[in-house]
Formats: sequence, C-alpha cells, structure tokens
Amino acid sequence: MALATLTHIGRAAIALAISERPLHIAWGSGDAAWDNPDAVLPSLLDATALVTELGRRTPGTIGFVEPDEAGDIVIPISAGGEGAVQEARYRSVPGPTPFLYVRAHYNYGDASNAVIREMGVFMNTGFVEGLPPGQQYFTPADIADPGLLLAAQIVLPRINRSPSVRQTVEFVLPI
Repeated sequence: MALATLTHIGRAAIALAISERPLHIAWGSGDAAWDNPDAVLPSLLDATALVTELGRRTPGTIGFVEPDEAGDIVIPISAGGEGAVQEARYRSVPGPTPFLYVRAHYNYGDASNAVIREMGVFMNTGFVEGLPPGQQYFTPADIADPGLLLAAQIVLPRINRSPSVRQTVEFVLPI
C-alpha cells in the first residue's frame, strides 16, 4: 500500500481549519549571536517556541491568497547577493486555498525599543485568567499555554523597534 497524496483541495481544507482556530503572531529578541555576519543560524524545523518571545498580537487579517505576479501582497522570501531581496507576490481570494494569509499591525507601544530577531505564528494560545476583554497584545506573563508554533522565521537584518513606528507583520503559510 502506498502513501496517499495530499491534494490541493485537501491542503486548502487544512488551511481553512487552521484559519478557524485562534491565531497569534509573536515576535522575540532571539539570540544576539545571530547578528554576526558569520553566524550559523539554527534550523527552525523542530522549533516549538521562539527563543526569547517578547509578545504576540491577535491578527487583524486572516484569509486566503494565491500566487500572482501582479498581486498586491508582497512577501520577502530571501536575500540575494548584495542585499537584493527576492519576493513572492500574492492576491487575496475568497478561498479557501492552500495559502493562508495572516497579518497583524503592532501598536507603537508593543515591545517599543526592543530588538526583533524572530517571529512566529501560533495557534490555540491559552491565556491567564482575568485579562481585560478585547486585549489584542499579550506578553509572556499573559500566556498560560503557548499553543502550537505553526511557522517561524529568523529576521535578518534585525528590526530595531521604535515607539514612533507602527510595525506590520505578514505571513503567507503555504500548506
């Protein structure tokens, strides 16, 4: 008996199921050693948490996209020689598709003056009792159960947060 093939619509069904769960985009300060140009970055394949999480935010947008060379959603996928950024472009569609789109706008005071070296998307975060209704940004002290880390990335170059900048973070998760 051979392994079954996960179809495109099957991947879209998984993306739909994930989109219906509580999701959060987290960021952290990571490891300062990653700033070294000769640093060997760790594999994130087996990661279950960020190295040094600073906080997480409830996304303002969760939806579906598909690749489109003229799309208005632009995600950096790698840095080429001499700092050239390679990008993937997508467009929003009603979905579901195998491409889950998650976006959060961090507020000015969220981890202001911190250094951001890592980000991740978590599903099923559990929170401590007694948090204010409608709270959208959570520090590690607010989290009782971190949930499941669906995707993670090391941010290069690092982001030096400023309380005068409202940061937007976008992920496209190809399922």
